Amino acid sequence: MIKFFRNIRHKLLRENRFTRYLIYAVGEIILVVIGILIALQINNWNEARKESMREKKLLSNLNEEFRDNLQDLDSIGTEVNKVIQSLEKVFGLFDQTPENVNNDSLDLWLSRALSSPNWKPSDYLLNNLNSSGSITELKNEKLKLLLYKWARQHNEMIEVQQRTERTGEEIIAHLKEYGSLRNVDVAGENFEYPKSRLVVNNQKLLADPRFENHIDDKLYMYRTTRTWLKRARKTILELIEETKT
Repeated sequence: MIKFFRNIRHKLLRENRFTRYLIYAVGEIILVVIGILIALQINNWNEARKESMREKKLLSNLNEEFRDNLQDLDSIGTEVNKVIQSLEKVFGLFDQTPENVNNDSLDLWLSRALSSPNWKPSDYLLNNLNSSGSITELKNEKLKLLLYKWARQHNEMIEVQQRTERTGEEIIAHLKEYGSLRNVDVAGENFEYPKSRLVVNNQKLLADPRFENHIDDKLYMYRTTRTWLKRARKTILELIEETKT
């Protein structure tokens, strides 16, 4: 098309028809500009399409990661409830006369209460989003706010779980010094050894206010953990909904 206009332009120059020459020259320029604009538009469409495909893939991966996290959370939540039930059982034994408490039952409840389920959700994709700055490029504003909220909750949850783990370590340390950790381990399911032959039992711990405080502390922290898990579950469900493709 441009060659066609050029030939006409040359012919008009030879015929000294300058006005018509200008018209054709302008027409040629307009055609070039239109061609450039079309090419740019096509390029923009292609880039937008690629960006849309990248975001769709990212959302799909995020959705899968949060679904896996939800499954793990529900599993850990079940274990946390079991620990709380065991701690409440031991906690209630402090209201009884220690000598009237069956020592084998006490050891069994203590073994279950010493379990320390810990939820460690995957945050690989979110970390990549934050480190690359790509999170700001997401088109869904609600999703961005939820991701920021989730990152904050995740960090707070780590702190809660670390504090909770320390309460369990304190109970074990107290058992090592003032009771029989071996008998507690034997009462569990993964320690196939006989009870200690030493003359020691854990009944006397039920008269020890320090041990009661350790049990109270772990019970309090696991109830706090359960509350945080419920909050995390609500946020994850919202994230799963917002990352559907």
